[in-house]
Amino acid sequence: MPGPAHSAENPHRLDLERRAFLDLLRMANTMANPKEIARQLVVIAQHLSGCEAVAVRLKNGPGYPYAASLGFPEQFIHMESDLCAMDEEGRLVRGEHRQPLLSCLCGRVLTGRVDRLQPFFTDRGSFITPSTSQLMASPPAPECLGPTRNQCHIAGYETVGLFPIRRDDVTYGLIQCNDSRPGRFTAESVDLMENLAVSAAHLFQLAMA
Repeated sequence: MPGPAHSAENPHRLDLERRAFLDLLRMANTMANPKEIARQLVVIAQHLSGCEAVAVRLKNGPGYPYAASLGFPEQFIHMESDLCAMDEEGRLVRGEHRQPLLSCLCGRVLTGRVDRLQPFFTDRGSFITPSTSQLMASPPAPECLGPTRNQCHIAGYETVGLFPIRRDDVTYGLIQCNDSRPGRFTAESVDLMENLAVSAAHLFQLAMA
């Protein structure tokens, strides 16, 4: 997938970004609780992405459980909230620097373990696929992506977008956008979502300090 196109001449896109920025400023002035910010952020993200289901993961303890969601079934949120890998005795599996290992694609995006040369990762470390069916059917893809739970595909979602909320090398969470319809993202909407994630990181840096 080509890198997101910057369309400064598009007045509709500029209006969307301006409204999202104003909404985030309002949140910064009225909210100090990260979960409250997350609940408002999913509303903005759903509007900008046009996706059926949107969720925000936030750092909490060793992992990044879901803090807010719109459109996802409760069962999906319950099953997929905990990304921490566990051993047979129920203990956290840790990497070479003692950090908890996080599972699936969300874990790869959160920890920055992405190959930006692959078409499903962007220069800013997001993951985008227009079709989980095609992605899983492509022989090289699973190896490039590492082990995945494949729950998004099992749940019937074709479009998936994962956007890290990161600032100053600190990852506060990610925005997840899923849709049962394929090909919901354009280069422009990916750029909008990545800019939203960057703006959100400013808020969470203050709220989670």
